[in-house]
Amino acid sequence: MLKKAMDILDVYAWVGRHGASLTSCFVDNAYHCKSYWILKLRCPSGVTHLKIEPAVRIHLSQSIPEEKDIDGFTRFLRSRVRDSRILSVRQPWWERIVVLETGAREKPLRHYIEVVPRGQWVVADPSDRIIYSTRFTEYRDRVIKPSETYKPPPFKGSDPWDSATLRDRLKEGRDLVRALVTAWGLPGHIAEEILYRAGLLEAKNKRVSEIPSPDVERLIEEYGSIVREASTGMGYLVYSGENTLDIYTSYNPLLFRDVYNNSVKQVEDINTAIDAYFTEYEAELERQRRLDELAAAVKEIEARIKRQEEVIRGYREEVEKIGRILQLIYGNYASVNEALECARSTRAVKGWEHIAKDCPGVVGVYKDKGIVVLRVNGEVLELSIRKGLDKQVVELEKKRGELVGKIESAVKVLEEMRRQLNEASSTMSIEDKTVRRLSPTLWYERFHWLFTRNGFLAIGGRDQSQNEMVVRKYLGDNDVFIHADIHGGSAVVLKSRGLHSVEDVVDASYLAACYSRAWRAGFSFIEVFWVPGSQVSKTPPSGEYLPRGAFMIYGSKNFLSIPLRLAVGARFFSDDIYGDYIKVIVGSEELVSRQAIAYAVLTPGDEDVRDVSESIREFLEKAVLEYKGARYRIGLAEVESRIPGPSRIIGLHRGAVSEASGQST
Repeated sequence: MLKKAMDILDVYAWVGRHGASLTSCFVDNAYHCKSYWILKLRCPSGVTHLKIEPAVRIHLSQSIPEEKDIDGFTRFLRSRVRDSRILSVRQPWWERIVVLETGAREKPLRHYIEVVPRGQWVVADPSDRIIYSTRFTEYRDRVIKPSETYKPPPFKGSDPWDSATLRDRLKEGRDLVRALVTAWGLPGHIAEEILYRAGLLEAKNKRVSEIPSPDVERLIEEYGSIVREASTGMGYLVYSGENTLDIYTSYNPLLFRDVYNNSVKQVEDINTAIDAYFTEYEAELERQRRLDELAAAVKEIEARIKRQEEVIRGYREEVEKIGRILQLIYGNYASVNEALECARSTRAVKGWEHIAKDCPGVVGVYKDKGIVVLRVNGEVLELSIRKGLDKQVVELEKKRGELVGKIESAVKVLEEMRRQLNEASSTMSIEDKTVRRLSPTLWYERFHWLFTRNGFLAIGGRDQSQNEMVVRKYLGDNDVFIHADIHGGSAVVLKSRGLHSVEDVVDASYLAACYSRAWRAGFSFIEVFWVPGSQVSKTPPSGEYLPRGAFMIYGSKNFLSIPLRLAVGARFFSDDIYGDYIKVIVGSEELVSRQAIAYAVLTPGDEDVRDVSESIREFLEKAVLEYKGARYRIGLAEVESRIPGPSRIIGLHRGAVSEASGQST
């Protein structure tokens, strides 16, 4: 992927498109994830998330990572920014620096988000006195420390509307393309786009002094034209090969399309392009990080195996050496014993210097070590003069036995190492096929949800507050309201506009039944009632009060008996921007079996939600791998959010999608 950070036009386009709308949002919470931070925003249009990675990007995102943490900067944001309103979002200079103001208008906090190399997220007071930063440091040209006055990094860009400056600065470059990059502060792909549009791409390596004045003016005009395109706030995704996302732009990338033969997909919002690109980029970085970890683990295991093999080799050589010594002794026991006893007595009577002369078979001694050197059948044998031959034979046999035991233990350790190596290599192979694409988080996923057999969306509240929202905001007169006939349950809305069948109502009723108090109570069945939306009201009779999450139902009710058996499966969805991705779906077994690659069937039980979720995730990921030939990560938190409570898994099955695929191949 060609782009490692947002460029100046991306920042300009994004601020222009979303700066004003963000001023009606409140900061609900803050999180940290690897190298970036996430602000959860509460906006009139709903909840959204702002990803901020200094030196790289700032954008709204539909893809939220499962694993988040809290660092020092996050704690600061939670203490000083949470529940604050975003007052303004602007780009004060022609540079990749976005300024957000949060809090009260009388005393706001000013956030300088630098998307430039080595950029920081610096929080200052209204007088630009630094309060906090993602990193406190001191550069040659500025200091980022508490109480210091904020100073932006040196500007490298040239204002596209200042023709005189553009003209003058262009003369600073050695050749044309590098002049646009260094003097105008543009990345290479924008510089080449300007050259292509101006008809000067083939002259990009010419000296600036060789370029006629009319051509210089045309370059300035085309730069302005591209900036105007960026101001529309649209985005363009550039693909190569088999739908491989290479780059995105905030202008129509004619160069990539016409010269490099890339396919280009236009999207209505630059944020969509930014989010899609960096979601995939982030996933690719994570995949590569994991592969690097596994490669390092494989290398370390291979080194341990090599060391272990050397240890075993040394033990075996020692066993062979002892075996040769014992073979010499056993084959020549009498002569060896006679020579050794001669040496021992000669040392006692005459001294060391007479042993070799007086004792047949002795060819030398090591006085300091107490060793006698014998030659037996042409081979050299070293024995201790301090011990009898029988005792030395016993010690040699004992040592050989100990070494054989060490070899057996070392071989077992080696086999375990090789098993670990095979496992790591297999994991690495699977990881190389792993698709880490984060799926977009859609508006209805904050609720319980499913799509019925005829494609209608059903949503249900997770608590009283959501029950209230589901009915007030989403229930139309021709939709269907569904609720379990028990106090404490999800209020479900089937968004059918009157086009539903009875089967659709049955499908949606599983949300009302399974996400009710009946599940935790261990029921087998529960009665569920449904009525048209026109029969539901939040207005109580005169003189009465309706608590939050309660509704008035007028007219007759329709009842269904629903078994508390919930299927939880993995289903593929496809998006023009985000591509293929997995979502965890729920519903009756009849419904989920039609839609899913694989699924588990649950009933109320006593197994912990997390344990059940881990078992389901493991099964679903394995099934998807077999079906797609690639491993898709399924978030544990996503599975957990679909489990109604303590459960029991009563079945693990392949879905119709998987079975159909198997038949066709």
